[in-house]
Amino acid sequence: MVRWFTAFRQSVLALMVILAGIPDPLNAQFERRFSVNLSGGYFNTVGRSNWDPGYGTEPDDMEPTLMPNFRGGPSVTAGIQYNFSRHFSLEFQVGYSYAPSWYYDYSDEGSDPFNYLYYEIYQDTIEYTVIKNGENEMDMFNFHLGLAPRYYFRPGSLVNPYLLAGISLNTTDYYFQNNEEEAYKDLGRLEEYEQTDQLVSWFEWHTGVGLLAGAGVEFTVKDYLGLVVQTGYHFVPLKEGAFYEEEKHADYHDLYIHLGARISFLKSKE
Repeated sequence: MVRWFTAFRQSVLALMVILAGIPDPLNAQFERRFSVNLSGGYFNTVGRSNWDPGYGTEPDDMEPTLMPNFRGGPSVTAGIQYNFSRHFSLEFQVGYSYAPSWYYDYSDEGSDPFNYLYYEIYQDTIEYTVIKNGENEMDMFNFHLGLAPRYYFRPGSLVNPYLLAGISLNTTDYYFQNNEEEAYKDLGRLEEYEQTDQLVSWFEWHTGVGLLAGAGVEFTVKDYLGLVVQTGYHFVPLKEGAFYEEEKHADYHDLYIHLGARISFLKSKE
């Protein structure tokens, strides 16, 4: 037993000496192949905000579309990036954008602005005395899974600009909060409420393929860490028949700006 232990100890010591003499290959021969990308910021839908119903010629005779009139809100993205080289990468990303409100000025020219979702409840239809008023509410979200090649122009530099473009699978939906109906309930006059279907039921849940593109700058902090400023664009063609009134149809477009970080890891041979 003593001889076996002595032989084992000598073998371990010999192996440690051999390993100590081998140069560390990680920096010279290995490249970080994977990165985790995390970012967040602000987005806003854009596009044609109204349409002509054909019963007037003035700007205030126009009717609103749905998607472009959502107000901006938070947007976040997380991704796993495979780095084929220092210049070229491919990212799989998950993103979520939320618009907390919707606004379209439906006032006559020269009068005080008010939202298309504004309502008034009258005491009667003779004096038209307002006894309650307010706004209905709408919010919207878009969730996407994306695949986007990314090209870096100055790898290894302190400032490294890049471009990306790709495809995405999107789920888009909105929620309508019918405060007018609740107001009639509170007044005990629900039987007088008349639902306007084209207002309440603008849009059906949509899932479809879209496009994404972006440009950014990465500021190198360490060889494994970069801070990122990125701006970009999403486009999702919304299906025909998804809108209660097809005239309100407007595809999903958004612009965003994000701040984030890229964390690289898992070195492997070049």
